[in-house]
Amino acid sequence: MRSAVFMSIKEIHINRILGKIKNHEFRTKKPKKDFDYIIVYVPIPVKELKYILKVKQPIASPNKIIIEGYGNKEFNNTKKEKYAYPIESVYKINKPITLDILKQKFNFTAPQSFAYGEKYQELLEYIDEIGITKLY
Repeated sequence: MRSAVFMSIKEIHINRILGKIKNHEFRTKKPKKDFDYIIVYVPIPVKELKYILKVKQPIASPNKIIIEGYGNKEFNNTKKEKYAYPIESVYKINKPITLDILKQKFNFTAPQSFAYGEKYQELLEYIDEIGITKLY
């Protein structure tokens, strides 16, 4: 993965992404560095690093999203600064990594907003070792 960030995405939203109902990941803050991949930590009750989203550069409000999808209409109508990352493809990590392992082996804490991949280089290498499978 050339450039990645870790983000927490609630189970309900990741399920919408997996079901192709949601085609953008929305954020109120934009990392200073560009990235191509979001490595998804699914918080309580799952507490695992489970998925990787390949994304395009974000659409910044007040620009509009021209396709239908969960949350797109709300994004188009917002008055606040927001960013919509178009989801290009989705991968699952072949063996989800539990929070306990993340903490013990990699000193990883679940991101409140995001964390740059380079901060967790060993974890990125570990994900490469266990592999990923493209879902779509």
